[in-house]
Amino acid sequence: MYKRLKDMGSIELFENEVVGPALVGTIEYEQDGRHEFYGAIIPTTHRLFIRIYINEREIESRGVLYEDITGISEEKLLMLGTVIHFWVGGHIGVSLKSVSDGDIDRTLEFLYKYRTRELHLEMEPNRNAG
Repeated sequence: MYKRLKDMGSIELFENEVVGPALVGTIEYEQDGRHEFYGAIIPTTHRLFIRIYINEREIESRGVLYEDITGISEEKLLMLGTVIHFWVGGHIGVSLKSVSDGDIDRTLEFLYKYRTRELHLEMEPNRNAG
């Protein structure tokens, strides 16, 4: 199951877009009256993919551009471990909890690095005209 959720073979990527490390777990995301799915969060160099398990034959994918994600936050809960929230506008658009596959720190490091680049938030070196 993990392999199917993390398989990006059917997704058309942008030129030079690279897929980063995935996290698999429980995704909280509203769709068709349902709010909880088994799925994966997969960052790339340009966007974040949310892949949810619908049934044995169907996995649904949705890509979100980094410019549409207004924030990323982590919450440490005793019974669930780390919960990652992806903010869209002023509300939480997607959350990932109960991670069952993947390295949270590695995925977040990749995500922060490329989201920062995509949004041009990197600090420029100080230039002294002297």
